[in-house]
Amino acid sequence: MIWEASDPYLYLRALPDGRVICGGEDEDFQDEDARDALIPAKAEAIARKLARLMPGLDPTPEFVWTGSFGTTATGLPIIAPVPRRPRIHSVMGYGGNGITFSRIAAEMIRTRLTGGKDTDADLFAAAGS
Repeated sequence: MIWEASDPYLYLRALPDGRVICGGEDEDFQDEDARDALIPAKAEAIARKLARLMPGLDPTPEFVWTGSFGTTATGLPIIAPVPRRPRIHSVMGYGGNGITFSRIAAEMIRTRLTGGKDTDADLFAAAGS
């Protein structure tokens, strides 16, 4: 997993099948149509950055998307059982952090499901839980 702290930033993580999820290039927006019109140029910019960072990798996107960026008061995702529904877990990452925090979420939920206790679980708890 890599988080490049440039502006605009780039993040990526490898998948078990050898593919890479890569993103960044966030922008403030007011209009979803105008934001969506930027997808081709943003995908191209991200692919160029990925190619420079990992020259042996084919940076051609298989899928591209955009979305709204949200955040919590702490800037962290919510990774926690749903109150009064102990067999349901919420994983609510926001923005690019959703891509990177999903790895943490998978590990935390696996630990919880196998009877363990993650020492960082309280950091990601939903407010009031």
